[in-house]
Amino acid sequence: MGMAIPGRLLPLSVMIASFLASVGVPADAARKGAGHFTPNSQIPEDGPKPGFVTSARRLFTAPELQDAPDEWIDHSLQWVDFTLGNYKPTLVEHPLRRAALIRIDDILHIKSAPQKPLVLAWYRARMERAVAEIEQTKVTQGVRIWKLYNHGFLVRTPTVTFAFDIVAGAPQHGFVIPPELIDRISRQCDALFISHRHPDHADLDVVRRFLKAKKPVVAPEQLWADQPGLMGAITVLERSTRHVHDLLVQSGRQKLKIVAYPGHQDEVLNNITLVTTPEGLTIAQTGDQWQEDAPGGDFDWISSIARDRKVDVLLPNIWAVPLDRLVRGINPALIISGHENEMGHSVAHREDYTQSYNRLFGIPYPALVMTWGESFQYNPSQFSER
Repeated sequence: MGMAIPGRLLPLSVMIASFLASVGVPADAARKGAGHFTPNSQIPEDGPKPGFVTSARRLFTAPELQDAPDEWIDHSLQWVDFTLGNYKPTLVEHPLRRAALIRIDDILHIKSAPQKPLVLAWYRARMERAVAEIEQTKVTQGVRIWKLYNHGFLVRTPTVTFAFDIVAGAPQHGFVIPPELIDRISRQCDALFISHRHPDHADLDVVRRFLKAKKPVVAPEQLWADQPGLMGAITVLERSTRHVHDLLVQSGRQKLKIVAYPGHQDEVLNNITLVTTPEGLTIAQTGDQWQEDAPGGDFDWISSIARDRKVDVLLPNIWAVPLDRLVRGINPALIISGHENEMGHSVAHREDYTQSYNRLFGIPYPALVMTWGESFQYNPSQFSER
């Protein structure tokens, strides 16, 4: 007997509530949680769930492995490097590339992944290759953007190089790159922008190394308030939706135009930073912008950013809620997702590439999902005016 086809598709929350009830989740709990259970909305960790996932937050990605043989991890990571080396980030993505990113998810979502020597060696090797590539790359047009770790990016145009939220890794697990690599990154950059004080975005050792290299570090005033000497060396710009700051770099030879939008992650000050280069290209990075869409909140001004600024590339935290509202307000020519696979987070909060694809699905903007050490060349002429 064939399956009956409904006359109209039921809302996703209704289908999920029905499914949860079918696998034994009490109806009242299913109804309570179903409204949250979509790939694009906030999912409570303790929400109702079927038994085949460890957390409600894992409902829209494959269940994680508890552990895996070293041979499987080693061969998988070699296959990932081979595949990503042959299928670079492009707007029309080859299916093999997505398969490789999802295999990375499988490995990095093993609970003990940050402590596994094979995984640490792979991370360090990818970062070493990326830094070597940065050192050898001269950009002649447009902008080249390297995705480093978590929400860290390095941006290079023909005249300037700057970075966002560079950290060494997850130090609580020893999952870090050597300090010498941070020194090499700092030598390549003209400035570092830090969105907010959380340690997966703000690394004290990284900041000290940039300052030692006489590179400006721009951050909100809440960072390391208990260390007045350090705060006196950090550049704190007025957080404003209107004020455009001039930041001189390269001993005054070049100038970046900065807007430090007054965002928040709950009560934490979080800069949404727009950087406009001497070529007139604008890159926006959101940090951990996270605030409910309510009257009087940050979305009152986020919704009108595009009215005042033309943004070429947006580097969002991919789990921002609501992501589509954030993207519409900024209206970029291109999105490159950020804040996946932060190894200092628990598995349930170690946001994966699978969920990046889920959250970008249905958002009508060109978008890329990249992993540690990959880069993309953005040329404005290849993207239509929005």
